[in-house]
Amino acid sequence: MNRDYDQLTVKLKRLMTKRLSAAERLLASKERYEDAKGRFEKEKSDVDKLERESLSVFLRNVIGTYEKKLDKEKQEQVAAKIELDRTAALYLEAQENLSSIDDELLKTKSQMDMLREALLENDSSFQREIAQEHLLRTQREQEVIELDEAIQAGERVLNRVDGALEQLGSAGSLATWDLFTDSSFLMDMMKYSKIDRAEEEIHHLERALETYRKELKDVSLEAVLNYEEHSSMRRTFDIFFDNIFSDWNTRDTIKRNTQMLEQLGMEVENIQVDLHERKNVLQQQIQESRELY
Repeated sequence: MNRDYDQLTVKLKRLMTKRLSAAERLLASKERYEDAKGRFEKEKSDVDKLERESLSVFLRNVIGTYEKKLDKEKQEQVAAKIELDRTAALYLEAQENLSSIDDELLKTKSQMDMLREALLENDSSFQREIAQEHLLRTQREQEVIELDEAIQAGERVLNRVDGALEQLGSAGSLATWDLFTDSSFLMDMMKYSKIDRAEEEIHHLERALETYRKELKDVSLEAVLNYEEHSSMRRTFDIFFDNIFSDWNTRDTIKRNTQMLEQLGMEVENIQVDLHERKNVLQQQIQESRELY
């Protein structure tokens, strides 16, 4: 009986693979059909519009171009109709193919269910195999939950990176403006306010990063995520030494931090891609396990 079950398992896996390809083919054929349908409707509308025209029809008849234009439009409509019929046939065929695979899948699953019940009652080794598979599936489901938590934490980091970059960009613009204008109390306050906001965003980012690191540890995917903290001491020096050297130094600090944040964002995005890929693999394994066991 175990051999029969193994054969059904192999068959079911093959059918699941075929179904995935058939579903992709159905989606592609549907898109081509909808596109062809849209083109046909447009060509039909062009012909109808041309035939309803009055003065322009008269004028084209007089100068001898109407018949040529109408023939061209009708030829394009015929070509669009041929393409529509072709894509409709392929779409229908893809639907029938997927339906046939689904029927065979349903039949094979039914056979496996009946055989599984018999094996669970009479075969102790099969019972252990099923128990191990259920445990493995539970572990994978838990890992998917942890991956989701890590992915969400990564999205929060990316949002904080964007916020910090926006504030640093504004502060950098004001620091550059200082080089070409006379210093003023209002300009200083605006610049310091932007730097304060940038520092606040970076503090939020630090906390988001700490949570992200924790979540990555839970899924055994740690990464070194370093960036240069925007120093509050920089503003103190700027207050006491508000001159071109200090301004250039402030601009360099902002530029350096901006580059660090951009690099951090790219690193996190790469990690997010890895997390999504791992999640997709696990979800496929879980689905296959549910179908087979």
